[in-house]
Amino acid sequence: MSKKAVIYTRTSSLTNSADDRDSKIRQEKLCRDYCQKSNFEVDAVFYDQGVSGTLSVFERNEFKEMYIYCVKNEIQHIVFENNTRFSRDLIEQELAFDRLKNEGFRLFSAAGGELEDSAQSEMIRQIMGAVAEYERKSIVFRLAVAKERKRAENKKNGIVSLIGKGKVGGRRSHSDIDKDLVKLVKRLRRRNWKTKRQNSYRKIANILAQEYGRFNEKGNVFHASSIKSMCHQ
Repeated sequence: MSKKAVIYTRTSSLTNSADDRDSKIRQEKLCRDYCQKSNFEVDAVFYDQGVSGTLSVFERNEFKEMYIYCVKNEIQHIVFENNTRFSRDLIEQELAFDRLKNEGFRLFSAAGGELEDSAQSEMIRQIMGAVAEYERKSIVFRLAVAKERKRAENKKNGIVSLIGKGKVGGRRSHSDIDKDLVKLVKRLRRRNWKTKRQNSYRKIANILAQEYGRFNEKGNVFHASSIKSMCHQ
């Protein structure tokens, strides 16, 4: 019983001139001959014209159409003339091959048969893994350096955390936004030296609204918890 397959062809030229003259016809014939010998039934042919072999297969219009078509019609076999028609970039070739293989596809080159894992494939994936790990560590390092620079800059400008270090990240404190407001709140919170009493956080919020016209960013009276936070900054 024959198995269904699709044929994928690609040329880098939009006009089929020079080296690409009649290339699509030749590619398709070679692929059909291979399918006949391999007992594959050709269900559809897809052609990416004017597409570089270094472009990711997942960024090619016809390849994407082919992928969707295969998924909808439960076709697993993809046939192309040779590996360069699939991809001229070796790393991209291995990436695409690995992803498609994991999704249940089988790739066949009319010139060399089925693409399978090899020592070269394993080596490339190991190299790619090492590069990815190096890049991850490099990003972590650059972020740490940038954070320390920002911390030093903020400390110089008086933007500090509760323990006196330059503040980096998180929500901006009221001191960062309005230092005068925080000073006023602290003054209103001071204990009266005669009565030994001090204003409650809620009373301070009302005083700010009624006597000073100071409200939160939403235009409302400050919440008692916000006043408490200012008192401890």
